[in-house]
Amino acid sequence: MQDPAYTSNASPATPPPAAATPKQSRRPGCFLGFGLGCFFSLVLLFVAPLLVLVGVWSAVESSMKQQLEQWTPETGSLTEKVDEGKIPVLRLELNGVITGEWASAWYTDPTSDVAVLDAIKAAAADESVRGLLLAVNSPGGSVTASDNLYHALEVFKQSQPGRKVIVVGGDIVASGAYYLAMQADWIRVQPTSIVGSIGVIIPGVNLSGLATRIGLSDNSIASGNSKDIGNPLKPVNPAHNAILQTVVDGLYARFVDLVAKGRKMQLNEVTAIADGRVFTATDALNLRLVDDIGYEDTIEPRIAELFGCEVKDLYLYRQNQEKNAFKAFFSTFPQALGRGFAESMMRQERTAPQYLW
Repeated sequence: MQDPAYTSNASPATPPPAAATPKQSRRPGCFLGFGLGCFFSLVLLFVAPLLVLVGVWSAVESSMKQQLEQWTPETGSLTEKVDEGKIPVLRLELNGVITGEWASAWYTDPTSDVAVLDAIKAAAADESVRGLLLAVNSPGGSVTASDNLYHALEVFKQSQPGRKVIVVGGDIVASGAYYLAMQADWIRVQPTSIVGSIGVIIPGVNLSGLATRIGLSDNSIASGNSKDIGNPLKPVNPAHNAILQTVVDGLYARFVDLVAKGRKMQLNEVTAIADGRVFTATDALNLRLVDDIGYEDTIEPRIAELFGCEVKDLYLYRQNQEKNAFKAFFSTFPQALGRGFAESMMRQERTAPQYLW
């Protein structure tokens, strides 16, 4: 037994070195997380936009297909495809605000007022066309553009005896759209159509009070007291308003007169209801503003009656359009964006007389 008091001079035994910890290999989860991160990054950067583009293209392609299916190939002349004895009636479609300015080198919208105006003029020059069926869905618009359409329909009817114009209303046939319909031999609207708004408006806004508050002043240089008429930064001038009212009254009188002639009514009858209000289809029929209520798919018997023939003797056809996919593509986005902007400007900002609801 060793004496506890005994102290050995020998160095204590050195413990053996600990075995080196083996380097751990990366767990499979790390690679999985990295891979998933890369995958989702790829999806966000490339796949998702690609899917959006595919969806947009699908919508555009569908729109193009629908338009191209409605368009017929070009043909030499109408008489080549109409049986002898048939009465050719051309169907045109007018949609949206009437601006008189919608034209583009990129695409052709056959339902814009400019395109319809050209089509009516072409029909007037084509001796084989006996009638026009005009499907209208418009709140009106420019006074002059509406009057140009009215005049074109008048020329069409006068250029050849026995020609007829039939108008079928859609959601709305108001103001300038109703104005041009006064050349129609028959006006049919749907049960849900809105009709009327016989009147004229010059949109305007006065910001002089706001301009004074924020320290904004007008510095227009004009050649006469009435040259800056309607200046929104100057206080309302009663004399200027009187001038504009005279313009509105003159255009209004023309509108009322054309309605009285077109609908075979007395001036006082028209004036009594021509305060800018709109009417339901039933009210419009009771006021003799339209001829009947129904749908386009049953209009053929009425057209045949106008021509004094049977339905089988009619030949209804759509206007030929260039079957061009490039134009069809560009008629989708500019029409939706550009025309929407133009219509908004027409409704709210443009200080010119308008037959517009």
